[in-house]
Amino acid sequence: MKLKTTHDVDALWRAATAAAVLGAAIETGLLWLLGEKPLSALEIVQALGIPGKRGYYWLQLLENVGILESGPHGYAPSSLVRETILETRSEESWKHLVVDERERIAGVSNLAPYIREPGSIWAAQGLPARTDYVAKMRSNPARAREFTRMLFEVHQPLAKAVSELLGGLLDMTGVQRVMDLGGGSGVVSMALLRKYPALQATVVDIENVCIAGREIATEEGLADRISYHPAEFAHDEFPTGFDLVIKCDVSVFGVWLFKKLWQVLKPGGRLVFVEHLSPTEYSAPPTRVEWTFLDSLVDPYFSIPTLTQVQSMLTQAGFQLMPGQHTFGPGWVVFQARK
Repeated sequence: MKLKTTHDVDALWRAATAAAVLGAAIETGLLWLLGEKPLSALEIVQALGIPGKRGYYWLQLLENVGILESGPHGYAPSSLVRETILETRSEESWKHLVVDERERIAGVSNLAPYIREPGSIWAAQGLPARTDYVAKMRSNPARAREFTRMLFEVHQPLAKAVSELLGGLLDMTGVQRVMDLGGGSGVVSMALLRKYPALQATVVDIENVCIAGREIATEEGLADRISYHPAEFAHDEFPTGFDLVIKCDVSVFGVWLFKKLWQVLKPGGRLVFVEHLSPTEYSAPPTRVEWTFLDSLVDPYFSIPTLTQVQSMLTQAGFQLMPGQHTFGPGWVVFQARK
């Protein structure tokens, strides 16, 4: 949020509590419970098993910040919460987002005493090392399934926008096989498959994500046109023989990776990026400032590369840069390179 008034300043430094009570309302399923019918405070605290007076104060806070409203039949979600939460994504997706956020910011509450630490502020506080989301999915199939399905919902608008944009930018003549690197559910590939009936796609991602992606492809009626190849980017071989590789919102960069992608393409094949990149070496992508800052609390030298840095990596890997770059939506950069 951008501060505009003195009230905003006061609200911001107190925002951690408001965020926590909202997160609990999502994670406990309270909003969906009340979405079915209003309940009294007593019915709610009994249903959720909250001891003492804590649940009553929690409900008051939720009403104070506009998440709930009370009426003659009890508490119910506010109209804004119905519109922005209950009617947008599934309960499972919202719960996954909240759990992920809670884990991601666990080391931030004591930021002031530790911001000068030369290394990880998590380690300085004696907290367990923060596990990135890929590692969590690698070790937990259920979490990978939740994450993959959540992103399939969340990325529907992005997938549609990317397919329309690439349809206008790319000459798809002769393009039959597409690799979707780190494509998760395959949501972007599926949008392209619907646009180009002769296209076949292969998603390359970690094994647990591929399992979840195959389920979604079957549900979407596209299992005969999209396959899922499990691979760890750093050490597994990729399939080969592709006319096009798409790298969309996958924050992994390096000459080592681009050399592997050069190998998977046919002669003349193209690598297309749809990414958030840093405008300068010492600034984060405008839409990724919070994420980049949180990563810097683990490694103070963490950064997302600039377009110039990525292009330098590509030329070192043997690619020919193609002219032109395009932007769309909230900070997305689209550019291409050719084998």
